[in-house]
Amino acid sequence: MKISHIATIAALVSASAAKPHHYVHRHAHGAAKRDARADNVVYAPAAVETIIKYVLDGHDVSAEEVRIGLLNGTLEWGSDGNLSTSAKIAAVALATPAPSPSPQPAEKPKSDVKPAAVVEKPENKPEDKPAEEQVEKSAEKPVEKPTAKADVKPAPESKHGEVDTTLRTAAQLVDKDGHCASCDIEFPNGQVPCSEFPYGYGAMPIQHEGLGGWSGIQDPGYRGGDGYGDIRTVVSGSCNDGSCCSPGTFCSYGCANPYLKLSFPKKQGITGQSVGGLYCNDKGMLEMADGSIGKTLCGPSSKSMTVKVQNKLKKSVSICRTDYPGTESMTFPLTLGPGETGYLASPDQDKYYFWQGKRTSAQYYVNSQGVPESEACTWAKPGDARGNWSPTILGTSFDKTEGFTGLFQNPERKDVAINYSITFTGDGVISPCRYKKSTDQYCQDQECWKREDEPLRGCTAAVKKDSTLTVVLSDD
Repeated sequence: MKISHIATIAALVSASAAKPHHYVHRHAHGAAKRDARADNVVYAPAAVETIIKYVLDGHDVSAEEVRIGLLNGTLEWGSDGNLSTSAKIAAVALATPAPSPSPQPAEKPKSDVKPAAVVEKPENKPEDKPAEEQVEKSAEKPVEKPTAKADVKPAPESKHGEVDTTLRTAAQLVDKDGHCASCDIEFPNGQVPCSEFPYGYGAMPIQHEGLGGWSGIQDPGYRGGDGYGDIRTVVSGSCNDGSCCSPGTFCSYGCANPYLKLSFPKKQGITGQSVGGLYCNDKGMLEMADGSIGKTLCGPSSKSMTVKVQNKLKKSVSICRTDYPGTESMTFPLTLGPGETGYLASPDQDKYYFWQGKRTSAQYYVNSQGVPESEACTWAKPGDARGNWSPTILGTSFDKTEGFTGLFQNPERKDVAINYSITFTGDGVISPCRYKKSTDQYCQDQECWKREDEPLRGCTAAVKKDSTLTVVLSDD
C-alpha cells in the first residue's frame, strides 16, 4: 500500500527564509497538509534566524566573551541597561522575519537590548522596560489559547520538603518501560523559589545551556489582554545559578522522552510566538502557568502509539527535541549509546498544545553519531553539522485514529548527509521511511530517490493505533 502523506513537521517550509550568516536563532511555523485529509494541517517549529551583535568601544565582541565576562565577574549589567567594566557594551538584535501561513501584525522593533533576566511585575500588568535589555526574539506564530487536556494520571499531592530533589539526568528519570515516577508528583504552586530548579517533579535539567537547569527563560515586555509582546529571551550562559528566573518571567524546563511539558500560559505571543514553562510570580515563587493542561510538570505522550529508537551503531547518537511551546531551542536530549534503546515523545494532536487552532507535533533534530550531547542539543553555527544544522529532522504525532512519523533532510543542511542509515520498522507501520547511507537515498516503502537530487523531499509513515514504530540506527 502506498500513501502520499506529507510530513507532520514543516521544516521545509522555512528554507527560503534562512540567511547565510546566523549566530542566535529563533523559530517559525510552517504548514504541512496531508493530501488524504484536506482539513488536517499540522504545525511544528522550523528554524529561521535572529542575529545578535555585541559592540565594545566600536569593536565587535563575541557572545562567548560576553558570557565569560558575566560568569567571572569582569562584566556586569549597569543600571542604564548596559554591560560595564571600564566601558559599555550594547547589544543590538536584528530580527529576520519568519514565514507564516497568513499575514500577521508586525512586532514592535527593539534596539539596544541586553541578554539578562529582568524583574517584571506580575502577569497582566503591562509596564515599560528599558530598551537596552539583550534579547533573542521568540518565533513568530499565530496566537492560540490551548484548551485541550493531556492524557495524564491524577497526581498525588505533595509538599516540597517531602520530595527527593536529587539531580537526575534524562536516562535516570525514565525507566526501561518509558515510565517517569517523579513525573507523577503534583507540582506544589508557590512552594519552590524561582531561584531553584524544580528537581524532584520530573523536570529534566538542561545544564549545558548555562541557565541553572532551565531550557530557556522568557520575559514579555508587553502583557495585555491580547497576549504577550516584545518577548525577551535570556541568552544561554547568562546565569549558571538560575537567578535569571525572576518575577514576571516564564522559566521553561525539559521533560525526558516520552514525556511532554504541561505548563504554558493561556495567552501567547501577539505576533505568533510560543511561550511556555513555569511562571515566576511577584513573590519570587514558581507556579504552574494558567494554561497548564495538568497538575504535574510533565505528562506522558500519546498512549495510542509508541515511538522507540534503537542504536546499533558503534558510537552514541543524540536526538534533540525542540522546547515547544517555549523558546523552541532544540535542547531536550535523547542520547543513546551503542546497543541502547530509548523513547521519543509523540503528542496526541487533540490533547496537547494548539497553535492558531492547529494541532502540533513534536520535532527532533537528528545528529550524526559521535557528536557530544552538549554540542548536539543546542544552537550551532553555520557550517556545523549539528544542533539546528544537523543533517536530519524527524517529526511525530498521533491524530485520532492513526499516527504519523516523518523523516527529512534538514533544509538548512542540504549538502550534508547523516553518517549512518535510519530505518522505520514495526508491524503496524504503513509505507515505512528509511535513509540508506551507502546509496545516499531516502525511501518511502519501495520508492527511493537520491538525497542530492531531491534534498527537500521527505517521507511520512502511517502508524496504526496501538502500534510501535522503532527507528533503527545502523551502519547500513
